[in-house]
Amino acid sequence: MATGPRLDLASFQLSDLDAVHAYTSNPEVCRYSLWGPNSLAETEAFLTDAMDAREGRVMAAVLFSGKVIGSASIWVTDEIHGVGELGYTLNPEYWGQGLATEVAHLLITVGKERLGLDTVEATCDPRNIASIRVLEKSGFVFAERRALVGEPIRGRNESLVYVLNPLGANENQDTSFDHQNTETL
Repeated sequence: MATGPRLDLASFQLSDLDAVHAYTSNPEVCRYSLWGPNSLAETEAFLTDAMDAREGRVMAAVLFSGKVIGSASIWVTDEIHGVGELGYTLNPEYWGQGLATEVAHLLITVGKERLGLDTVEATCDPRNIASIRVLEKSGFVFAERRALVGEPIRGRNESLVYVLNPLGANENQDTSFDHQNTETL
């Protein structure tokens, strides 16, 4: 599907269940997410969904030396304007090595080449400084704060929205998020 310097994005297999559940059931992994920690049944449902090929969506296993260490996805959110959104999750054993940034770059390439995207967005919890830095290193710029509908989840009541515009339109813009001001709505 896609290959980077250290990682591959590949189709999920049923045999990936244990590796996927190792990170989707981990409370630390889900701390800033709107899902999880997963039960085994929830991870099975995720894996079944991820293996279901759908137009306008790519869901992939993240492989490091042939081992599943995470999941990555990119999907079309506005077909008319060529806009999509990406997301990724890695096993914490592989955090802090620049692998999430590599995943983001691979997803951007997949989005442009396979889905025809011109603009890619990503959202994250304002408290997740590591994800904010991954997005910024990947060329995304802070666009807006978006309130979540309904009750807060694990204290989260909003998302930060980051955008990667077409043709390097983000270059030379000082639109990074103020990491020191993480007050929520």
